[in-house]
Amino acid sequence: MTTIDLGLSAEPLALAEAKAWARIERDDEDGLISGLISAAREAIERETGLALVARSFRLALDPVPRGGWVEATRRPLVAVESVTAYDASGNPVAFTAAEAVAERPRGTDCFRLAGAVIDAAANGVEIEFTAGLAAGECPADLLLALKSIVAASYEARALVEPGMQPALRPALADRLIAPYRRVRI
Repeated sequence: MTTIDLGLSAEPLALAEAKAWARIERDDEDGLISGLISAAREAIERETGLALVARSFRLALDPVPRGGWVEATRRPLVAVESVTAYDASGNPVAFTAAEAVAERPRGTDCFRLAGAVIDAAANGVEIEFTAGLAAGECPADLLLALKSIVAASYEARALVEPGMQPALRPALADRLIAPYRRVRI
């Protein structure tokens, strides 16, 4: 199972807001700070399974679960956009979005694939879907966690390569993120 992010229109935390929180007045490191915002958002999304900003994703599955139930890798699940199965020869077979119904059994965001999709998917299936929080609906505690991670990462910018950020995570951020972590039994 592979999830591909198909693009982000805007971060949930504006550059100016991050700079104000971290008390950064200079403008020559705006690119670095923007990168830290993205890295911190990605870390929070990986840990929680939430998409802090609504956007499109592609979920690639091979093999397809025989029962047809697939847990969404990002939540909250908004809508299914398209479904493509790959037959035994590797040829794509397009289905309508109605062939992968978005459901929430027992509080879990899932797709229920129709039998026709399962039968056609000898070489896997791709589901394009929209998931995430609407603009301005990111919880305040997650925004505060995001700000604190960005500020700590900015302070450690000389210690850690940009590609290895976020390197530091304050205890405050851990406490704020904890209620959103997915618990598996």
